[in-house]
Amino acid sequence: DLEIKSSYGWVECVGHADRACYDLDVHGKATKTPMLATLKLDTPREIEVAKLKFDRKALGKTFKKDQRVVSGALEALAENWEDFSKVASALEDEGKAVVDGFEITKDMVTWKKTSKKVHEIKFTPSVIEPSFGMGRILYSLLEHSFYQRESDEQRCVMRFNPQVAPNKCAVLPISSGDEVNAIVDEIAADLMDSDISTRVDKSTASLGRRYARADEVGVPFAVTVDFESIKDNTVTLRERDSTVQIRLPKEDITKLIFDFVHAKMTWDDAKEKYPVVQVNEDGETKADPNAKTVVVETARGKFSRPAKPILK
Repeated sequence: DLEIKSSYGWVECVGHADRACYDLDVHGKATKTPMLATLKLDTPREIEVAKLKFDRKALGKTFKKDQRVVSGALEALAENWEDFSKVASALEDEGKAVVDGFEITKDMVTWKKTSKKVHEIKFTPSVIEPSFGMGRILYSLLEHSFYQRESDEQRCVMRFNPQVAPNKCAVLPISSGDEVNAIVDEIAADLMDSDISTRVDKSTASLGRRYARADEVGVPFAVTVDFESIKDNTVTLRERDSTVQIRLPKEDITKLIFDFVHAKMTWDDAKEKYPVVQVNEDGETKADPNAKTVVVETARGKFSRPAKPILK
């Protein structure tokens, strides 16, 4: 059994039963039909077996209607001398042996060790019976993915991996202007052409509220088209769990999201490649105060700037 820990404690979600060949053996005995599988051998094999001769009168007198069951059990053992030799030793030493719960005596059967060439092997298949509680597994997946932001308990997030998230990316316009919406539609179309499921939110809610909506359903990335996008064809990309944003050319979005979804690139890799920025709900972009800076010295003096330019 396998269990998953949830808010209800440890809950069994998977059960695997090793049925071996019990079911087929029982059905075979009840129907008197061998439930066997056959394995064809590429090269014939010579094996040691026991050739049996029964005293049907002695068997019938002792076992009556079970005579065929007893003889069948002995014949099955005789197919492998190593197995039958244990019965043979008991009959030789003690004059009796127990086979499948029946006690047979030496006078009921005689045997001779011999060999035969076999072209196939018959066997009773063993069965592993798996059982998965899909409802419990999916519930646990959802519960383990759920969390609330420390800064605001009202903001709930589903932490789905990009590879399994139903929607991979949200595309959000900063305004309802035609120029902004044209870029939104272009980006969404490119993403969907690459089989990246995309959620477009053009509602009048604030940008922060639309981010929260995407977070609630586990969308890992959000593209924001703002007023800067009209000027230089760049957009911001927000990562759900860290809420960190980078600015990049809109032409790079589809490949970048594709690489995230197929685990070819990490968010840390993207932050190394593109500048980290902050975007407020009015669409104003500024450098992240924690971003690395460099000092530039000129004839007029010294000044600092971001190590990576905000815009390309």
